[in-house]
Amino acid sequence: MCCAMAACMETIMGIYAEDNGINLSGTVITVEKEMSANPRRIACIKTEISVPLPAGNPHKEALLNCVMGSPAMRSLHPDIEVPITWNWVG
Repeated sequence: MCCAMAACMETIMGIYAEDNGINLSGTVITVEKEMSANPRRIACIKTEISVPLPAGNPHKEALLNCVMGSPAMRSLHPDIEVPITWNWVG
């Protein structure tokens, strides 16, 4: 589930990037799930996204919105926390 979420995020970012002439080659998304004990379920999906663009890129906000509005993010149960760390490495 976590890998599918990351793939969905990257796909939506890729569609936006293609439509806007942005090169996102080298983007890396890592995920780490944390389980709760009772009930046994995924409680948190820590996500780190490294993008090969500078933090001041004019498309930054749109890329953030791509991730937050991705179908996978909208499909998660609201009790699952998804803290996202962004690294702008361009």
